[in-house]
Amino acid sequence: MYLSDNILMQLNIPTEGLEYHGTFPPYAPQLLPLAKELRCNGTKSEAMLWKVLKNKQTGYSFTRQKPILHFIADFYCQELSVVVEVDGNTHFSAEDHADDIERDRQMQAIGLKVVRILDSAVIRNPIESAQYIFFKLGLPVPEL
Repeated sequence: MYLSDNILMQLNIPTEGLEYHGTFPPYAPQLLPLAKELRCNGTKSEAMLWKVLKNKQTGYSFTRQKPILHFIADFYCQELSVVVEVDGNTHFSAEDHADDIERDRQMQAIGLKVVRILDSAVIRNPIESAQYIFFKLGLPVPEL
């Protein structure tokens, strides 16, 4: 187990309902059906970015719609400890922005980096959007 309930509580992260399966990070198992549904019915921009990230085309293994804590990350790479969120119009209200800030805080508190990309940027150029992830992480940008 990577993080205990005690550590999560010290980080001010709710622990109720989280499960640990010997791998990082813990997650709420009740999110699994929703994550599966989102993988089947994702947004156009998520599908476009997934075409670039899947099958280790960047040199790293990414997963889609990964439950982490009490959230579902659009994309997750365990090797890089990064969550990638594709933000569409629903992320621009004050309430949704506050929720995103809290989500990012919790993800960062458990050691994950969070990279946010605008939905419109992915639709314009999914390859550049994938490269942007690596730029933001300070890693060599893969040629795709």
